Amino acid sequence: MRNNFLTEKDLDVNEKKVFGRIIDMWSLGSEEDPYSESTESEVIKYSKTDGLSEEQILKVLDNLEGHKLIRRDEVNGKAYIKYNAEAVQIVKELQKTAYSHSRIKFIPHH
Repeated sequence: MRNNFLTEKDLDVNEKKVFGRIIDMWSLGSEEDPYSESTESEVIKYSKTDGLSEEQILKVLDNLEGHKLIRRDEVNGKAYIKYNAEAVQIVKELQKTAYSHSRIKFIPHH
């Protein structure tokens, strides 16, 4: 690990797939509400298009949270997937790969 941050190489393929989808959803958020599109249910729905089961996706989300790359915050009964600064290196790397599909680059809001 460089600079105490994980890199793309530290993630397995399923983690890269799900995290890429999360980055896509973050890139769709507005300046006023950067996480409006990144609910846990939407991440699950979107990640299923990569052939992953809900159980696999939930396990990956737990792993990503355990690595401190994301956090889940509940607001009005919905769990939102939010960015953690520890993810900076992986976010930059994954946006340059086929794991992230958004045409809009995600730039952390904090």
